[in-house]
Amino acid sequence: MNPKRGLGLRNLNLTADATDATMRPMPPPARRVAAILVLLLSLAIIAVLGLRGMGFQIGFGPFAGPTPEVETATPQPSGPTPSQDALAVFSQIEDQIRDLRDLPAADIGPPEILTRAELAEVLPGLLEPALDNETLRALGLLTADQDIVALTEQLYVAQVLGYYDFDATQMVVVTDAGLTPAALITYAHEYTHALQDAAFDSGAAQEAVAGQRDRELALLGLQEGDATTAMVLWAIGNLSADELSGITETPVQDMSGIPDWMVRLLEFPYLSGAEFVGQLYASGGWDAVNAAYDDLPASTEQVLHPQTYIDGEAPIEVEGLDLQSVVGDDWTLASDTTLGEAWMAIWLEEIGVPRAPAEMAAADWGGDRLTVATDGAGSWVLGWRIAWDAPIEATEFETAYAGVQEGLPFAARVVHVSDRETIVLQASSDDLLDSLGILVGD
Repeated sequence: MNPKRGLGLRNLNLTADATDATMRPMPPPARRVAAILVLLLSLAIIAVLGLRGMGFQIGFGPFAGPTPEVETATPQPSGPTPSQDALAVFSQIEDQIRDLRDLPAADIGPPEILTRAELAEVLPGLLEPALDNETLRALGLLTADQDIVALTEQLYVAQVLGYYDFDATQMVVVTDAGLTPAALITYAHEYTHALQDAAFDSGAAQEAVAGQRDRELALLGLQEGDATTAMVLWAIGNLSADELSGITETPVQDMSGIPDWMVRLLEFPYLSGAEFVGQLYASGGWDAVNAAYDDLPASTEQVLHPQTYIDGEAPIEVEGLDLQSVVGDDWTLASDTTLGEAWMAIWLEEIGVPRAPAEMAAADWGGDRLTVATDGAGSWVLGWRIAWDAPIEATEFETAYAGVQEGLPFAARVVHVSDRETIVLQASSDDLLDSLGILVGD
């Protein structure tokens, strides 16, 4: 049986990019903050409680260090400097996470505690979305009146529980209620990012994949999957059952107006990433996880299907379509990148393919190149060349896309190039779509 088939994995993560249509390299590192979010924290703990309730023994044990003795429900003052009691608790968590991950200490300053209102003032300046408005509209993921930067800010300001700032090498915990169990588990997650940064040079890793959307998301899956796994294991070893249950009651902030695809993309590195890290651990413990930072996953396909990473199944290099040869040099290239399997499955679902068929249609992705060009006045063209690992996959994808094509709010067609290659063409008008026919031999 093909190891990629029938897994039913959920895919998701977040990065979105600039609002102008010009192509420019993303400044290193590609992502300035690593954050944990309310929604994902609750999902992780619910999963843990569910497994424990079924009798599963979860743990890569044994845990070093005592359980923190702190009145976790006692509010602590928010502001730039935590109290001495809070610092002592954070220091104890750092010791426990270092023992759990068996990594050297990270040289970071004291953490900062922010209220959610204070977070709203500082976080927008740290966010760097991964795709521009024009590309997302050409994919059918944004409407004309939506802006990815504004949506990203809304999503993160509502959901962030804490973050590690790679540039400032500083931990930030967001809480309006002091050292709650949610604040403590958040610190465990974010301190894992600090350890990653110190041990494996997160900045260099980000530079190595900058601008390559699929590889950026795969790296994020490794980093967040590692931190999520460490966080959950720390919680099991150091929080009571009541505290764990209480975390699942952490209120999810209002996400009105946030597209479903953004939420699914946000989930990807935490949930699928944790599954990936779990498979690595099963194959060789934390040493295998640490080794992945020297041999980064090359695609989200490898994160979704860890056996492809273990087998070294590299993505197929795909050449993008030369859109400007058709529309002219006065048009601007908005995107020329590889999106990958995770993005593809999420995109298919967003444009109308049900989730299970969407994931099936994206499975056995081999490689892709997405190209988008715009005239700056609202007209755009998109060409997406996709390579497949097996002939049946091209057919499954083309069938899934054809089933929703008529309902798309723009001109679109799918071209069966060969048993292992498909091209998707989309445009803001029928005339522009027809002009792209020369690229596929029409």
